[in-house]
Amino acid sequence: MKKILLILLSFTFLLSFNSCTEEVEPRQTNYITFASTTYSTGIDIGGSETVEIPVYTANITSSDRSFVISVLPTSTAAAGSYTVPETITIPAGSNEGTLSIALSDTNLGIGINTLRLSFGVQEGLSTGPNTVLSYFQNCSEVTATLSITFDGYGSETGWTVTDALGGVVASKTAGAYADGQASASETITLCAGRDYTFTITDSYGDGLSFPANGSYSLTIGGVVKATGGGDFGASQATAFDTK
Repeated sequence: MKKILLILLSFTFLLSFNSCTEEVEPRQTNYITFASTTYSTGIDIGGSETVEIPVYTANITSSDRSFVISVLPTSTAAAGSYTVPETITIPAGSNEGTLSIALSDTNLGIGINTLRLSFGVQEGLSTGPNTVLSYFQNCSEVTATLSITFDGYGSETGWTVTDALGGVVASKTAGAYADGQASASETITLCAGRDYTFTITDSYGDGLSFPANGSYSLTIGGVVKATGGGDFGASQATAFDTK
């Protein structure tokens, strides 16, 4: 009976040992992953920045290891605005490396640029999720002042300021002002060094012309960027910059 009990205890010990061994095995898997699936940063106008993305492996070896980095075709980053190394090296005796990506304000414009990165295909290598680096041109704010003298029918007047991508930055629709209102002044926050379009509209289609001629002006720091008045029809658009 004692022998049977001893055999059973020995068998249980072996099962426990094998179970522990199986739990340790993933550490030896040839696996690599980015620390996070998303990164984001802003670039100053005319500036540059280096983004460092940690990369981890599941195992440690006695020699350096290199892994291929791929920029996916679904990336929307501006040409010339980034430099991505072709490979990343995990040093000997470590399971961590750093992928350094150089970014610059080259052709950035005003949209969001995205770099979608993955590890290259390698036999026997398992990889974690891809990562996305989003970056954009930082905004240095400037203040524009819009002054409008109405023609007597302020309710017909509206206006918009759009950026170079057609996005509406600021606006007032017809009905925002009242008939009989003499004038209005608006403060508009814009970004320095960018291109915009100011459009004034009249819902009746006779501009600022009845019963008296009205006018408008858009200024930044005392510099006139858009001006007009009288009968401009249903709308009048002026392109301007904040450079």
